[in-house]
Amino acid sequence: MTSAADTLNVYFHNSLCTILYCSGGYVRLDWTDADATAADLGGIYEHTLAALKRHRTTKLLTNHALRQPMAPQVQQWLAHEWIPRAIREAGYSQCAILESQKEAGRAAAHAVGDAVFGFFSFKYFNTSAEAHAWLVSQDSVSPSTQTLV
Repeated sequence: MTSAADTLNVYFHNSLCTILYCSGGYVRLDWTDADATAADLGGIYEHTLAALKRHRTTKLLTNHALRQPMAPQVQQWLAHEWIPRAIREAGYSQCAILESQKEAGRAAAHAVGDAVFGFFSFKYFNTSAEAHAWLVSQDSVSPSTQTLV
């Protein structure tokens, strides 16, 4: 949930995920419960990187409430390839994660979080309102001043 003053604009949509831009200053991923291949997930994350760049934001809210758990190889790709690239190319610096309803989904998200701890700011939430409030309260980091450790 966003605040009443915020608007959401669809950037991309398919059966797996809707990527939106929130006028609160972040990109939002709303995942469905559809099964996905590694290639499907990679495609969504490539669209996400493009959305971060297009909207010149460093913030992401990813709604995992319905998302199927990611396979270990996708977790590794996300942690070791996509996230560092998103930090370099878009200044990606904050991520609010709306927790999965499935234990395996939560474990997969936490595995990625454990792998990237210290590279950028992220936090897990149980409600969309909490995730939104945290993200909009975070200072943005300019992509030109952020470095990957």
